[in-house]
Order: sequence, then structure tokens, then C-alpha cells
Amino acid sequence: MSSEKQQILTSFFTSLEKMESEDMMGMVEKHLKDDDVEIFVHHIETFYGITDDEELGMLAQLMVTGYLAAKHEESLKTSKH
Repeated sequence: MSSEKQQILTSFFTSLEKMESEDMMGMVEKHLKDDDVEIFVHHIETFYGITDDEELGMLAQLMVTGYLAAKHEESLKTSKH
């Protein structure tokens, strides 16, 4: 991983740590509708066989965070060109 990519990801995750939960939800809602998040949940259920609601919620949050990190990185690349 390049140092530029590491800086982008570190900056992104640092900004997430400073967010209130309402702000985080706003960021998610800016990029994903509820139906979109359900696609993540359905994938976790079918691909990994996980059925526990609490575990599904936590894993969906992880997947959504990864998705948002990738979108953030891509937006920075696009703005540089």
C-alpha cells in the first residue's frame, strides 16, 4: 500500500472516530439508502451464514465503513484529475 493511500485511509478513519453517531448516520445516508444497506446484510447472511441480528448489524457496519472509505479515496483521486 502506498504511503499516500495509507494517509488517506488514516485520515478517513481518524475523522470517523471524531464523529458523533448522528453525523456518521448522515454520512451513510448520503451515500446509501436503507435498501442498499439491506443488500450488505443479505450478503452477510447468505455468504457467511450469519443469522444473529447483533452480529449482522456489527458486520454490516464494518462493510459499510469499508465502502465509505473506498468512496472517499476514489473521490480524492477524481478531484486530483
